[in-house]
Amino acid sequence: WVLNNKSIKASQPIGVFDSGLGGLTILKALQKKLPNEQFVYYGDTAHLPYGDKSEEALISYVQAIAHFLKSKDCKILVVACNSATTVINKAPDLPYTSEDIIEVISPIVNLIATQQKYTNIGIIGTRKTISSGMFNEALALQNGNLQITARATPLLVPLIEDGFLEENVLFPVFDRYFKGFQNCQLLIPACTHYPIIYQQIESYFDNRLKVLHTPKIIAESVEAVLEQKGLLSTTKNKEDDYHLSDVTDEFLREAELFLGKKVHFN
Repeated sequence: WVLNNKSIKASQPIGVFDSGLGGLTILKALQKKLPNEQFVYYGDTAHLPYGDKSEEALISYVQAIAHFLKSKDCKILVVACNSATTVINKAPDLPYTSEDIIEVISPIVNLIATQQKYTNIGIIGTRKTISSGMFNEALALQNGNLQITARATPLLVPLIEDGFLEENVLFPVFDRYFKGFQNCQLLIPACTHYPIIYQQIESYFDNRLKVLHTPKIIAESVEAVLEQKGLLSTTKNKEDDYHLSDVTDEFLREAELFLGKKVHFN
């Protein structure tokens, strides 16, 4: 398997990027699933949140980060951000082919469209992700029987980032956002921040609704792609490498909450 006339080795790292914190939920699942892999993480904190940015801006950010991760010799690219995923196919001159990019929407769509258990599906995410219609269209294309309720829930991101995770804070916000979701059996949290509040969402619905554990599904997809390409690493040679476009004390504090450990960001 050759890319840019240079053969790819299993020992090369995996590139993971996001606008900042949310992607750390994906990274944590990847580190657990693939303990022999080295990861290079890039959080574009200077430009967060991505959910409110124009398509042109997002494309320019995605291009710059993909080139940075290529310069770090990453063998594949994991787009750990739903908003960035909405533009990844529109970004020209990426140093990775579509086969070398795993994003956070397709694996979820493929799983939901092929299952028979749940027909009433709820989707929550940033304005960018929900307004793109990517989830709805892709799901409808594969399975016309699904009833889909989608809503942009932008207030949840700053609440999570500021550590407002208590039910007495979140439930009044849920009252507003989850109007019309009472018949949903399964909820797709189409934002990588939301795994932090899975339990609170399920509790709000008295556990009648299941929240999809998206990071685990993405980690399984990455493993499957590497296996298929014969690029699974057998031993971890180097420590994971963490980069931010803007390092702030607040981010470092929040990153520890998301990852469950302290790490050094460059």
